[in-house]
Amino acid sequence: MYTETLRGIAGIGLFPVISLLLFVLVFAGAVLRVVRMDRADAEHLASLPLDGVDGVAAPYQELSR
Repeated sequence: MYTETLRGIAGIGLFPVISLLLFVLVFAGAVLRVVRMDRADAEHLASLPLDGVDGVAAPYQELSR
């Protein structure tokens, strides 16, 4: 039923191609951003989940008290 409905839509074969292109472009952009990132920025971002914010302890610190 769905197969025949989708076959009846003109130009439906273009949507998978557009989706794949969009995925590849976003993935390539993310990889390029990570590759071009400074080491200091990467270390800062890596430590964010473990740091407290404005004197508030991170959740793991509250559990260990």
